[in-house]
Amino acid sequence: MRIINYKKLEDGVKMNFIFSSFFWGFIIILLGLSIIFRAIFHIRIPFFSLVFALIFIYIGLKILFGAFGIKATHNTIIFSDSKIEAQKSDNNYNVIFGKGVIDLSNLSPIDRNIKVDVNTIFGEGIIKINPEIPTIIQVNSVFAGARMPEGSVAALGSSEYRTKSFIESKYYLKIKASVVFGELRIIEKSPTQ
Repeated sequence: MRIINYKKLEDGVKMNFIFSSFFWGFIIILLGLSIIFRAIFHIRIPFFSLVFALIFIYIGLKILFGAFGIKATHNTIIFSDSKIEAQKSDNNYNVIFGKGVIDLSNLSPIDRNIKVDVNTIFGEGIIKINPEIPTIIQVNSVFAGARMPEGSVAALGSSEYRTKSFIESKYYLKIKASVVFGELRIIEKSPTQ
């Protein structure tokens, strides 16, 4: 017997339609029509291919109109549009097939250097940093666009940016950003914004 946590299901994959009685009733009606058309009219309808095609069309429409989304964890965005406020305990953030704003402007290296990895894959990522916090950003991009705060763009290869407040002998925030087939923008945001 399988126990489903419906609260977790609603927070995660928002596909309640597929689990509804309307959906399964529609599937049974299609199966019945397929049998009738085959027996009476000798028309063969590829039922299972049709069901899978309808499911993919449904998921595609949900993605296009923004109602479908998976937020796998508190620091990963998949198939959705979301914002993440950085925590000192997290050091890895991901945006996959979606749009995500990762706000790192509150991370301040007081007693040690802080290293953060941000990955954007087939999506759009925005990293917000505080220009008053010493920060170094290393970006690796593969068939993608990575726009630095001063306006330079890396499309293929590596690039590096340092805030004006960066001093190597002091504690700093190090961001290693990777973007693959997507877009990444790094925006300087002061604490008052």
